[in-house]
Amino acid sequence: MAKNLVASISILLFILIRVNSQDFDLKLKENKFSLNDNLKLNLSSLTKKADASPFITLYVLTVINPMVVFEDKKVFFALTKELSFAKFPYGRISFEYSYIFRDYNTSHLRLSYNYDILLEAGDLAAFIATPGAGYFTDTKNKGWFIHGSAGILLATIDYFALYPYLRYRYTYVVDKNKTDIHDVSLGMAFIISF
Repeated sequence: MAKNLVASISILLFILIRVNSQDFDLKLKENKFSLNDNLKLNLSSLTKKADASPFITLYVLTVINPMVVFEDKKVFFALTKELSFAKFPYGRISFEYSYIFRDYNTSHLRLSYNYDILLEAGDLAAFIATPGAGYFTDTKNKGWFIHGSAGILLATIDYFALYPYLRYRYTYVVDKNKTDIHDVSLGMAFIISF
């Protein structure tokens, strides 16, 4: 049952990505601009309008992101942080470490591929949906996961943006004696554009 669910969701995400990427490519050709150039323009115009100090405070407060983990019919609180390397519009590779507050298997490590889909872009913000999939281990168990997130890209100062997002993830654990893992996290990404 779980394998069928994961396979169905994976196929649906793949179709969604292909349709949206083709539509997005057409929009880029029609508008004759790249998101990177548009983001740089928005960032530089916002720099003149806003003081950066609230964003620096927000950065300090959100270096580590909160997460709720549902595993073995129990709920655990966790802290997580993800590092990503991206080349728009091709997607990004991410490494994530999570610390779960419990007595056993306190660390989760994940390596994933994520594809950011631009849903709507304005002068001050862009709405983004991100499906992704990857490999999971907690040093004793291993598995595969799929996830989806949605967030808002907020331009702050030159070549820098904030991306608050909400993510749901389903992790299939290979060991039949272990239960699969569900988690929900509230994250903050910091984007530096060169």
